[in-house]
Amino acid sequence: MLRLLPMSDRDKDVEILALRHQITVLERQLNGQRVRFTPADRAFLAALLHQLPTQVLRRIRLLVRPDTLLRWHRDLIARRHASHLAEQVVRGLSG
Repeated sequence: MLRLLPMSDRDKDVEILALRHQITVLERQLNGQRVRFTPADRAFLAALLHQLPTQVLRRIRLLVRPDTLLRWHRDLIARRHASHLAEQVVRGLSG
């Protein structure tokens, strides 16, 4: 869950460094194995990060490649669009 409490810039910097270090430790413990994200995790990360430029995504410390993140977002939008179209078809058939 995102923490939306007011924090000083210094506190934010310390938190970011701690999170980056934790990612490094987890990657080391995985020994090259890939992290498995749930569909909810994928949707959250895709919605949160998709608007960042690709060059920024490449600089951010992520457990997935930026291309993967952007694919997750495309898939999320496609599923939403397909769901919306299906609802329209059902309404059209029943109406």
